[in-house]
Amino acid sequence: MTGPAGVVVGIDGSPRAAAALMTALEEAARRAETVTAVLAYPAPGSWGETGNADAGEPDRLATAVLEEARRFVDEATMPLPATLREVALELRVWAGSPAPLLAEAGRTAALLVVGHRGREMVGRAFLGSTALRVLSLASCPVLVDRPREAATDGPLVVGIDRSPGSAAALRYALQDAARRGVGLVAVTGTAPPPVMVGFRPMGAATLGEVRHALQPRVEQFVGEVVKEVVGEGRRYGPAPEVEVVVRGEDPTAALVDVAEQRGAPVVVVGRTGHGAFARWLLGSVAHGAVVRAPCPVVVVPVEQA
Repeated sequence: MTGPAGVVVGIDGSPRAAAALMTALEEAARRAETVTAVLAYPAPGSWGETGNADAGEPDRLATAVLEEARRFVDEATMPLPATLREVALELRVWAGSPAPLLAEAGRTAALLVVGHRGREMVGRAFLGSTALRVLSLASCPVLVDRPREAATDGPLVVGIDRSPGSAAALRYALQDAARRGVGLVAVTGTAPPPVMVGFRPMGAATLGEVRHALQPRVEQFVGEVVKEVVGEGRRYGPAPEVEVVVRGEDPTAALVDVAEQRGAPVVVVGRTGHGAFARWLLGSVAHGAVVRAPCPVVVVPVEQA
């Protein structure tokens, strides 16, 4: 399988796949890239032995799936603006499990887009989805196309914890904000310090003191990454203005709250790893964002650093 470049999007014929396709076209138009829509279907024979094997059945099935996929893409793109319909779009159908195929297709892509079931779905339902498996396997940034719940004309929001993963997320966010011509808000959340050890009070800094001490450290981290990105020329247009926000609350809650308040078009978070234990290696903040954010979420692997 030869991996496509540009923007790759997974489709399955559902309304959320149509929304993801539109988002992929928007991303590609912004980047002057092409879009490859990938539909995976069960391989012939994967449903068990029927006793009526037909050597031509795989080809006929692939042809039928491709025709259905073309109809879906035509219907999904018909109402879109001409600027999006003009984006070069290639359609590929492959037999096999969706998540590994999408991850492989995204290996050479700039961005991989997957749909989301919606904010009303509980976390465990989303944990079993193709989207989470793609997030754990993909080697490129993955955009989870969450529903937009309000106006999204504000700055991008990126989660920061001064780790290599958040540095990769910040690099991506800087470039994306520059492409969109908007500002960037880097958000760090810090939980309240412990006040008890067993049953005894513990002398500890107040939450305000912790935030005050953390603010310059986060600003230094952000400034170093910005300087690096600008120095390497890895930006598209003027460098965006960056605001650093340190909140005294759970990091996921801080990220989601700032995104809601500022009308963020997208939230960007880093991924801590990949592999079988996807829930833990994805990272609790990244996982919380893709489940709770009021807008699309981009998860950036640390390898992007």
